[in-house]
Amino acid sequence: MMSAFYRKCIHVLLVLLMIPILSAKGQAAESSTYLHVTHSRIYISSGNKLLITVNAIAFNFTEPTSVSLIDSSSSGYQLRLVYPATAKYQDNTNPLEVDLTVAKLPDGLHFTADPKWSQNVTIHLADHDEHYFGVLERLYPNNRKSPDLRGDVIDVDVHGDGNQYHENYSSVWSAFYMSSRGYASFFDTFAEGKYRFAKQGETQLYHHTGKLDWYVLPGANGDQMLQEYYKIIGSPKYIPVWACGPIVWRDQNDGGKDEILADIRHMTDIKIPLTGWFVDRPYSNGAHDWSKMDFNSKFANPKQWISEINNKYGLQFMTWVGPMTFADRDFPALLPNYKGYIDLTNPKGVNEFEKRLTQNQYAYNVRGHKMDRADEAFPEMAHWHDGTPQPEHRNKYIYLYAKTIDKFLRDSFGKDEFNFARAAFQRSQPYLSAVWSGDSRSSWDGLASSIANAVRTGFMGFPMWGSDTGGYLGGRIPAALYARWLEFSSWSGMFEVKIDNAGGRGEDRPPWKYGEQLQDIFRAACEHRMEMLPYIYSLANTSAENGVLMKPLAYVYPNDPNTYDIWSEYEFGSAFLVAPIYDSTNTRSVYLPEGKWYDYNNWSKTYDGNKTIRITEDLGDIPVFIKANSIYVTGNIYQGNDKIWKKRDEDSNIRITVVPGGSGSRTTFSYVDRYDHDNVKMIKAETHDNDLSIHADPIQSSVILQVKLSQKPKNVRVNNRRSRFKWDEKNGLVSLNLYHNKPIDIKINK
Repeated sequence: MMSAFYRKCIHVLLVLLMIPILSAKGQAAESSTYLHVTHSRIYISSGNKLLITVNAIAFNFTEPTSVSLIDSSSSGYQLRLVYPATAKYQDNTNPLEVDLTVAKLPDGLHFTADPKWSQNVTIHLADHDEHYFGVLERLYPNNRKSPDLRGDVIDVDVHGDGNQYHENYSSVWSAFYMSSRGYASFFDTFAEGKYRFAKQGETQLYHHTGKLDWYVLPGANGDQMLQEYYKIIGSPKYIPVWACGPIVWRDQNDGGKDEILADIRHMTDIKIPLTGWFVDRPYSNGAHDWSKMDFNSKFANPKQWISEINNKYGLQFMTWVGPMTFADRDFPALLPNYKGYIDLTNPKGVNEFEKRLTQNQYAYNVRGHKMDRADEAFPEMAHWHDGTPQPEHRNKYIYLYAKTIDKFLRDSFGKDEFNFARAAFQRSQPYLSAVWSGDSRSSWDGLASSIANAVRTGFMGFPMWGSDTGGYLGGRIPAALYARWLEFSSWSGMFEVKIDNAGGRGEDRPPWKYGEQLQDIFRAACEHRMEMLPYIYSLANTSAENGVLMKPLAYVYPNDPNTYDIWSEYEFGSAFLVAPIYDSTNTRSVYLPEGKWYDYNNWSKTYDGNKTIRITEDLGDIPVFIKANSIYVTGNIYQGNDKIWKKRDEDSNIRITVVPGGSGSRTTFSYVDRYDHDNVKMIKAETHDNDLSIHADPIQSSVILQVKLSQKPKNVRVNNRRSRFKWDEKNGLVSLNLYHNKPIDIKINK
């Protein structure tokens, strides 16, 4: 096995050799990512850093006998790979040549080849002592919560069954991973695969397809890698503001529409603000109380009661859907299976699916769906209408389900709709609003596992993630567990709360069946969520540029080995570090990465990074830290049922909070202004010695600016005029009122 020292020597030599070649051809300025071929190996570098050594690209499990660079240009490279005749699986006496194209991206490389005689492709990569993150949400192996996949073997194949050994029924997968060496790998295929990470000195990426379609996407952090990834698969789906707020549901509404209305009325009576509600199955007629996709007698007259939910309470309403009809065969284009899966490549089946949902649900303003069951007992050997190869069935079906439901909703509502699913696969992001973590257990470890699921999903580039608050598999839970899960969910991408037991078994758990303390915590979590809507809405709808909402620490700090095993912390956007308490104690350890951090619950407490601290928070408070050199926006930009007890003009300002960094630092925030056609308004802050400059584009709201400072400023100038301000000495905050819909230029002399 090649020693680490020897590998580094080769890398230095290759870099030195490449510099004159690139300079002569003028390619260095065009792309910082390039390759070099020597001794049948392909070396991929970015700048002066070797990222990847490709030991071999094998077709039909046969490695090439030679690899040569036959052409190089500003657009890319042409390689020729020669394979022994035996690679063809047929009588053949001549060596097989494969022309491999490597296209240069603005920042990355795209490898393609399609030998018609091949059915399998494996990429063999040298192990450069790196760490790997992504590929699957499910805790692997054996409920291990660490996101680091080094040393693991992963099946890249959506499979909803066989979860009995896992704490949570999570089901997100992707042929995409991030490496601690500063690149992402994306194999663009739906074909099933198997990844072997750092096994016996090598990493292997295998897929059951003969077509090579592989991207290498360098980046200093996860945000940068995902920027290039989203350019390939498409930008993540738009998220309406109401879907960013608190959403509540029951697993089973035995009382029908009357129970739903009673629940909403009760939530409103105790002043818990909400923006959405959804009904889970059963609510329809037909097989499994679903196949007709309508509302049964318990939910009669949907126009009237959904209108009441919309108009009286200001909530949007959604329903559970599945891509099957179970025992009901009165439906065209079903695949041969006892669950009656719909062939989503057959126009007859898709048209009937849309017809039933449009006539029976969208006509009554059902604005979205919880998408379930696509990853279960799926008939993977069945023939599809479009002839999709069998090895692609499982993974592609998940993608088609998201794309199909998205089209149905868009046809009826444009972009003002929302769909979320348990199962997801790569390329679903433009069609799937959010992911929820599946049927988590109602236990402390169910909560802990949900946090770990969120971290793993972030590495795969799914921007919005949430969990069944309180867990799914269980009934009434301890108030302390409920409180801690509410705290965590209010700082998640999607915030939904389940207020009953699974399948109607045992005692349910709406907040009014607990004491006042839990009700107060429930209310505070939802009020906090409403206050954070400008921040969350902006993050969700700029994710193509700014990455996922719940950022794993190794995603943000890939050069910090202390972050590789961390599963219980994440950055929420780029301003906050969230460290939920996930057991029955009130204390936990928190690792703070590099930089300066402020305690969100007590601004007077500051911490230096690159250290682990112990922190204690009573029920109702969650450990959250604000990063120096960051900006966030809060305020009242949307009302749901709180319109009943809260006038619109109360606290209607938005609040821009700037937490400056040290001298020479600068930071930005992309604010999506929903009152100005969702135009993105840039907010910038820059520090030079004792001066802080802040600029914001015109915002269609009254604005309060809040700035964290170490001492009272000497003066504040707004648009070059001296301005009055308030000074909060205890928390070190200066605040001032700003103009509505005018550019903001502020100079603060510290």
